[in-house]
Amino acid sequence: MAEANALEELQSELTCPVCLELFRDPVILECGHHFCKLCIIQCWGAIEVSNCPKCRKSCERKLRPNSLLCNVVESVRKARTSDEHEEKLKLYCEDDQLPICLVCGMSRDHKNHNVIPINEAFENYKVRLATQKALFLLVGECPERAGDLEELITAEFVRLREFLQEEEVRVKERLQKQKEEKLDQLEEALTQTTEQISRLENTAEQLRLKLREEENPEQLKVRERESTLGRPWRNSKIGPEIMIITVLIVIYLYFSTFLAVAAVHLDPDTAYPCLWVSPCRTSVQVGKLQPNLPNNQERFTRYNIVLGSEAFSSGRHYWEVEVGSKTAWGLGVVLASVNRKEEISLCPEDGFWTLVLRDKCDGSSEYEACTDSEENLIHPSKPPKRVGIYLDYNRGEVAFYDAADMSHLFTFYDAQFKEPVYPYFNPWPIINGHNREPLTIVTPYWG
Repeated sequence: MAEANALEELQSELTCPVCLELFRDPVILECGHHFCKLCIIQCWGAIEVSNCPKCRKSCERKLRPNSLLCNVVESVRKARTSDEHEEKLKLYCEDDQLPICLVCGMSRDHKNHNVIPINEAFENYKVRLATQKALFLLVGECPERAGDLEELITAEFVRLREFLQEEEVRVKERLQKQKEEKLDQLEEALTQTTEQISRLENTAEQLRLKLREEENPEQLKVRERESTLGRPWRNSKIGPEIMIITVLIVIYLYFSTFLAVAAVHLDPDTAYPCLWVSPCRTSVQVGKLQPNLPNNQERFTRYNIVLGSEAFSSGRHYWEVEVGSKTAWGLGVVLASVNRKEEISLCPEDGFWTLVLRDKCDGSSEYEACTDSEENLIHPSKPPKRVGIYLDYNRGEVAFYDAADMSHLFTFYDAQFKEPVYPYFNPWPIINGHNREPLTIVTPYWG
């Protein structure tokens, strides 16, 4: 009974709603309903508006053939005329795609075929047809959805462009405002400085006039002679104050006008393989040997040396290096052409102008300026924690200072540089577990 009902339901699914016969050349409309191709063409005829005869939904005249449905219809049509045993069709041969009776299922023709109950076959085809219908409907909606998606993307990009344009305007306005504020601050500082200089000049002039009034001509002549002989302000009531102000102004003008505080950075391509340069290239310390570094022309391969990345070929320059509590180090400048692969001496003869702190055999340390001839030991009042290096390229001078109080350590004179020079750094080896601290370049601040 179930098999008969399944077959009847299958035949119903395969019947055209127009001609009420099994489909011939079945086609599917946009709404998902099937019709014979000829039947739907005749239904529509020459009318402009096309509706589905079953659900009355408006459809475009796009007739898509359904090969799966066509195969099932042909199988049922063959089954109506081919069963020679006049039995009910209770089985379905999936190999031949044909409903068969029980006798045919046991025959030689279908013995090795995949045969299932016809109601099961009906359910399988029903699911496949439903799936195909859903896919068709989804494909039919894709152009409309694609159009909506395209409009959505276009609208989003329009909003994004507007946002970026507005953000650009806001950023430019903010930068312009900051620029104007900085200029106002500089202008105010310049005005204050000019007023202070003017007040100092007025004070100095008033004090000079007061001094002339209080002194007699003979005393004035004596003071003028002392000034000529290089003894200014001696026994003067205003001398120390004015002299201090004058010296400070001269020092400020010298450093601000002629001295360039060098923004020195380390060049990793010159570093000895066991030297580790920090990512910001302002610090270097001794570590494990790095075996995979290229043996390029710039690299030192015999000594713990690394150079600055920028060469100096003119002018005055100053930089500071934090040495901390290291027990050995070397600082200074070197010629660009120094030998980087063979044994050298850290003295001017080989292109080095350096100040070093060495470990002695007794465990103490000594400071030495490396010169060509005599030993130049240096005895600072206290070990410097930060060393300032001053280079006057044109005059051939390299000077070293304790940056804490600018006390002088040593100066090389008359270097007569013939080529560019580089800042020189040597953190020295680790000795008996000591001297692991790095050398660190710091930016000096004169407030």
